[in-house]
Amino acid sequence: MRVLHFNDCAFVAASLVGEARAQGRLWRHLTGDRVRPRVQPQGGVDRLRYVPYLARRIRAVGWSEIVHVHYGTSARLLQQRGVPRRPYVLSLHGTDIRTQWNDPRFHSQLRDAVDEAAVVLYTNLDTAEATLRARPDARHLPQAVSPQGLPAWRPRGATSGRQRIVFAPRWSADKGVGAQLELAAALGRALPEVELVGLDWGEGAADAARAGVGLVPTMPHAEYLDLLATADLVVGQADTILSVSDFEAMLIGAPVAALGVRLPSADGTQPPTLRGSQDEVVEQVVQALHDPAHAATQLGSAEWVRAHHDPAILVPMLDEIYRQHV
Repeated sequence: MRVLHFNDCAFVAASLVGEARAQGRLWRHLTGDRVRPRVQPQGGVDRLRYVPYLARRIRAVGWSEIVHVHYGTSARLLQQRGVPRRPYVLSLHGTDIRTQWNDPRFHSQLRDAVDEAAVVLYTNLDTAEATLRARPDARHLPQAVSPQGLPAWRPRGATSGRQRIVFAPRWSADKGVGAQLELAAALGRALPEVELVGLDWGEGAADAARAGVGLVPTMPHAEYLDLLATADLVVGQADTILSVSDFEAMLIGAPVAALGVRLPSADGTQPPTLRGSQDEVVEQVVQALHDPAHAATQLGSAEWVRAHHDPAILVPMLDEIYRQHV
């Protein structure tokens, strides 16, 4: 079956298509930078910049039997003049249903996207209630996180003698920035000899620097994975879910700490992290840094991510969904 994955979020589509092709399936991927220009063309002659993107969509959709759209606002691009009509599966990835659904500027196009989809999927458990209100027959499909091509774990403490904690998320409200800033300050007090590192990204980045976090610029995905691979321990987002980058850190081999608790998966288990209140997390991090490799082994986090998020498991599930709607 000819399947086109349209757009992407957190490299989920890339992971799915890569695995599908390894299994010999006819799946293709039209990546976000090929779906539409990064800067929206203005009027007049500038609109000509849009033509190659439209032509590319017409060819790609025309080749397919079914389209899997990633992110709600991307579905409207399938309705433009000249684009062949195909059934589509819509994956809601978070901000689209969590925030934009309630924004009058986006609600009507998201309503149309959800209503016209053959199947609606949601990747984040915290959006289940909102998604099911919008589309009662929606299904949960966990985020695909590929274990392939990840760098080897090389914790900084084992090579330089100075251990490193990497804060994986951006410093923004949807990642629990307030709690993260308090945790960063608490870790700095408890572990003054440990290097704290985070991305220079988000409205709280300057506050993170004042809390003692060394900020690094945003970077290509491969370089970001290399940064995670140098961590003796990674701090994930302070929310009821974890992000793809948190799961990637687990697959690389680092122990992960995250404030609070996570929503359970279908089998009732939570992602295995060091978790709890600020004081509890700081205490666990201090203990884990005595032997990060042992802490990671005790958590069993890499095995848990493979069991729940490996594309090798998710691709056959999606293939069955597609076949029901072609």
